[in-house]
Amino acid sequence: MTNVTSLTPDQERCLLDSYTTLTGLAESCRVPSVSAALRGALAELRVALDGQAVELEDYYRPAGGGSGG
Repeated sequence: MTNVTSLTPDQERCLLDSYTTLTGLAESCRVPSVSAALRGALAELRVALDGQAVELEDYYRPAGGGSGG
C-alpha cells in the first residue's frame, strides 16, 4: 500500500471552496458556540493547507470580522 502525501487538484479545490464557505459562515454567525467551532475549523484547515504548500493568499483573512487591533 502506497502512502499518498499530497492532495489531488480536485481535493485542493474542494478544500479551498470549504475554506471560503467556512469563512463566510464565521463572519456572519452570531451564535457563540458555532462561531468558536468555525474559528477552530478554519485554524485547522489553514494548518493543513499550509502543510501541503497550498497558497491561501487570496483566501487568508481573519475569521469572524472582528476589529483588528
